[in-house]
Amino acid sequence: MLVSGTHAGEVEVPAVAFRALRKRFGPKLALESLDLSVPKGSFFGLLGRNGAGKTTTLKMATGLLRPDSGGVWVEGVNVWGNPKEAKTLMGVLPEDLRLFERLSGRELLSYVGRLRGLPLGTIAERSNELLAVLELERSSNQL
Repeated sequence: MLVSGTHAGEVEVPAVAFRALRKRFGPKLALESLDLSVPKGSFFGLLGRNGAGKTTTLKMATGLLRPDSGGVWVEGVNVWGNPKEAKTLMGVLPEDLRLFERLSGRELLSYVGRLRGLPLGTIAERSNELLAVLELERSSNQL
């Protein structure tokens, strides 16, 4: 488990920690030796010009892209050492995932429920409730 020190004797696990993170695409070095800790309860943004490595960093943090070296921890869990546990601690909506435009609203809700391991009956019940609250029942099967 990755920890960082706070007050004497106390230990705080960062929400996200990057250690010596490195990624190269052929001759292009996208990220070199990134060390960064994001404390729990904070808001944090990555700013930089195009090609600075922002998207590459986030893809490595979420398990969508393997780093060449270094590591990423989410609440102390190594994203690449224990990806299943790490992914239960995060929510991600990738900018370039085109899956959703091929699913109806009802199919999307079912997909997300199945990803979370919910029983099919629970998925159907919760989907119906959500669609009703949002007044989307009539259009729930449209793409």
